[in-house]
Amino acid sequence: MAETFGIHVDRLVTIEMKRSGVANRGAILPLYEAAYRAHGRALTLLAAERLKEAVGNGQYVLITTGSGRPPWRPRGESDGPLGSASLARALKLGLGARPVYIAAEPYLPPVVAASEAAGITPSYDREMAEFDGFYPTALVRPFTLKKKDALDQSRALLDELKPAAVVAIETMGPNLKGVLHSANGHERPSEYATHAFHLTEEASRRGILTVGIADFGNEVGCGVVADELKKLLPCWAECKCPCASDPLCHVPSDVLVVGAISNWAAYGVSACLAYLQQDPSLLQSPEMERRMGLDCAYAGAEGEAGMKQPWVDGTSPETQEAVVTMLHMLVENALKEPLNRGW
Repeated sequence: MAETFGIHVDRLVTIEMKRSGVANRGAILPLYEAAYRAHGRALTLLAAERLKEAVGNGQYVLITTGSGRPPWRPRGESDGPLGSASLARALKLGLGARPVYIAAEPYLPPVVAASEAAGITPSYDREMAEFDGFYPTALVRPFTLKKKDALDQSRALLDELKPAAVVAIETMGPNLKGVLHSANGHERPSEYATHAFHLTEEASRRGILTVGIADFGNEVGCGVVADELKKLLPCWAECKCPCASDPLCHVPSDVLVVGAISNWAAYGVSACLAYLQQDPSLLQSPEMERRMGLDCAYAGAEGEAGMKQPWVDGTSPETQEAVVTMLHMLVENALKEPLNRGW
């Protein structure tokens, strides 16, 4: 029964809605199928189960996100911050976890704004973040944009917070030549890229649970299926930069969750946590989703065609709310007692 629920959550969050002409249109189904073959389970449910097993009350969960590049996206994009806030909310309210938002300083405002709209108070102060009283909180940690410092900061964060899990949402990772790429196959200059993939790599070495959430193949976690992907579509076979390799991230994670939009995949994990904890309120309501999207955009996230508006990857705010509405229906009906009609 649970696996059936998870499969339908997966199906909902992997509905392809990319517009014609974009490089990654048509990529989501083969990416999902490759990830499903690798794990043999509903991806959203598997991630939720592993998080529930690994994360105890009061333990930290690091959530990395944020990607941008001036002058097009000086504050990053809307895909990533919203999923981070949704998952932080489910982890905090459902498991008693202490979520930690990790992004480069320029890309943090949309994450912070989305979190506040989701009812989780973000704080740079660890004492405040560990306050388990009236306010549900999350810790905020800026991550360096200096490539040479990224590994050391990753190790320091893991040493300090000793997290139970590391989740990467829409977080770019390198190919085998160490180059980060956009979904269009172009190199992402190091001075604008957060090399937070080191957190996933280091966490894996320490036996800490890692989850990657992706919507194309250039994100952390896709190393689980990168070799297979190169054989499936031309957009994965070679990049458009001097490295003359592929644009795929070769950093694996323990669980890879795939969605048509990374936010939706994260919402799917939140929905599965709500199902496992038998508490539909762990997933944000459609009304809360509307405010999350607006506040994220007002904080500077690019949503559509360079505009600061609550679109995500070419899909309208009404679409985001519809996805959340349908996820709620899946959770609520799965938790109801079966009807006995007597005939």
